[in-house]
Amino acid sequence: SLLALILFRDTMALPEALQPHVVANDCPVALLDCVDAFQRLTPKEKLYAHYISQASWQGAKICLFQTSHESPTLFALLQRLFSKQSVPSLKEAACAAGVAEGDVTSFVTFTAAFLANMGNYRSFGDSKILPGITKETCLDIIKSSDAFKEDEAGIMTLWTQCADAVFSTHKQALSLGMDEDGVSTYYSSSVSKADAALVQKFMDANGIAAENTRLWKTSSGDKPEFELRLAGVGSKDPQVFEGGPEDGFAKITVVYNDYAPIMTRIVENLRKAAQFAASDVQRQMLEAYVESFTTGSLDAHKDGSRFWIKDKGPVVESYIGFIETYRDPTGVRAEWEGFAAVVNKETSEKFGRLVDGAEGLLKELPWPRAYDKDTFLRPDFTSLEVLAFGSSGVPAGINIPNYDDIRQEEGFKNVSLGNMLKASLSFSDEESVTFLHKDDQALYKKTVGTSFDVQVGLHELLGHGSGKLFKETASGSFNFDRATTNPCEEGSPPVSSWYSESETWDSKFGSIASSVEECRAECVGLYLCGNQDALQIYGHEKNSDRGKEITYINWLHMCRAGVLALQYFTPRKGLAGWGQAHMMARHVILKVLLEAGGGLVEVVRGEATQAGGKGTYVKLDKTKIDSVGMPAIGAFLTKLQVYKSTANVEAMRAMYTHFASVESPEMISLRDEVIANRKPRRLVVQHVTKVGADGESVDLVSFEPTTQGLIESFVARYPPTDDEVAALAEKDLASTKPAFL
Repeated sequence: SLLALILFRDTMALPEALQPHVVANDCPVALLDCVDAFQRLTPKEKLYAHYISQASWQGAKICLFQTSHESPTLFALLQRLFSKQSVPSLKEAACAAGVAEGDVTSFVTFTAAFLANMGNYRSFGDSKILPGITKETCLDIIKSSDAFKEDEAGIMTLWTQCADAVFSTHKQALSLGMDEDGVSTYYSSSVSKADAALVQKFMDANGIAAENTRLWKTSSGDKPEFELRLAGVGSKDPQVFEGGPEDGFAKITVVYNDYAPIMTRIVENLRKAAQFAASDVQRQMLEAYVESFTTGSLDAHKDGSRFWIKDKGPVVESYIGFIETYRDPTGVRAEWEGFAAVVNKETSEKFGRLVDGAEGLLKELPWPRAYDKDTFLRPDFTSLEVLAFGSSGVPAGINIPNYDDIRQEEGFKNVSLGNMLKASLSFSDEESVTFLHKDDQALYKKTVGTSFDVQVGLHELLGHGSGKLFKETASGSFNFDRATTNPCEEGSPPVSSWYSESETWDSKFGSIASSVEECRAECVGLYLCGNQDALQIYGHEKNSDRGKEITYINWLHMCRAGVLALQYFTPRKGLAGWGQAHMMARHVILKVLLEAGGGLVEVVRGEATQAGGKGTYVKLDKTKIDSVGMPAIGAFLTKLQVYKSTANVEAMRAMYTHFASVESPEMISLRDEVIANRKPRRLVVQHVTKVGADGESVDLVSFEPTTQGLIESFVARYPPTDDEVAALAEKDLASTKPAFL
């Protein structure tokens, strides 16, 4: 059709291998609706939520600096363009200048996708987002804008600084990674994996955590020098560590002022939020965060997290800081994340019942009890309506804090993001779900939301919330019985490996840590989703047909996800080819179930296209879930937990590599088919809060769930220019520029 030609003309002009990097103009956009929940808040609660939201979104600019060389500058350019001129007005001006309407639409789509991901790499998949137009056409659009006419020199400076990188299709530019595998601005472009490992050894020896750091190489040679940057306002003087004969480096300078202008704004808003805190515990939590973001102290953030755990059942929930390590190629540095959300009391009651039954359900897990926490630390588990989530993406559920020592010894919280679940799992009656047989379509669309709700709860509470790390303390004592046996080795000998005082799960397992942990949590959800007590907690009668449907669809959904995961894999790069930790985990689970045999799971190949209803589909025999699936997942889950508990990196990596490898011609062929039939991932529009002229009321501004609405939300959220952040970007332009540019 003519419409299709307009939508996809530029995408089709790209080489086939690059087409997945362009966001289609018909990409779905959803609103993260929080209107009703926000209106139920008191004026004081609204002000608290507003300032937490402000801190979160100010911090979200950090994601730009953690993603790519070009992201901060491109953000500044796009913000100037659309702050000066509306989307319809720019379209009109560009078309009047001779640009095709479809090209302008592609530019708008690219802008929306860039903003939604806070960078030009997908938050889910880590692959580069390319504009669906040529560099020349993009510049023509920019030159037609009011912003260009007002400040030609300023706009051209920004364009010159970022254009080559934005449009680069160099192999290394197409994904996040290190060395030849991709790009990452957690590091200066001169830092290699070997450099990162060298400095990590230094950090472990000196008790410096990596989550809130970036690493720069300041001089090369046999004995290089490094600058280790900790996020902070800069209130603490730098520390210089001279390398010894055996250290492999000449000098490491630790500075405490990375992102200083942004951290200052975060601190200012958290201090304002503290004036409207609901309790002393909330105030103490925010004070600790302020200390952390001022000085760069991760210990202070851990203290804030301890207060956060104690803040039981707040009306407005929040968490903020450097949280998830998914996007760091070495798996230790964390992305900025901050959110404010309103608790959904009705749904949270259901999760409370799950917490009540958790100790009984934990006993059903397959590993020996010695591998679980000595006592179950009862967490808060709430369903939230997200008001603001300042990061590169919005998850469906979270188990935090991620600090192993706190989770193991003091506790944690689980949150399910209800309005995000609703936005991400909706299908129209006419829509055909890819890679499913026609006989499964109706039940899947009817049930997947419910089954995923069960999976998220079990995944977060009993997946991430279970298991023990065996550790030796500085005094030489152990937190486990040395006579504990290893059921994964022949003869079940006593365990022979564990974590030292300074080692953590992330630092020990590195690049595979995030995916393995997600895999373990997903397996826990699968293993327990058919448990009758668990289903009853969710309101489904024991041994009911509905309960069986939920279990079947949950397993089917996981197997389908394992197939769809292939679109996030790049061949010939080994495990580094996986661009998304969760999807790597789901593909591993599919492989485990395929290897289990017994007719449990089969990927039935069909026509290359999914459009005609005769394409490839996942076939799951529901009668064999208990007899074949459960033993297979149970055995695999036991190994995941035992290897994790005992810090057995070698055994874990060997096992995980076996299942995560995508080398067979059959799997490569299936990957090509998945990519050819891919559907664009939804972009999410969020509200903006504004304090009224009286300084006491807070207004909630909503936007249409369209690419235009998404752009308008960022225009409302941030000022047109930001000189302090621009100076920050300018300072690092040379040191983050990849060698291929």
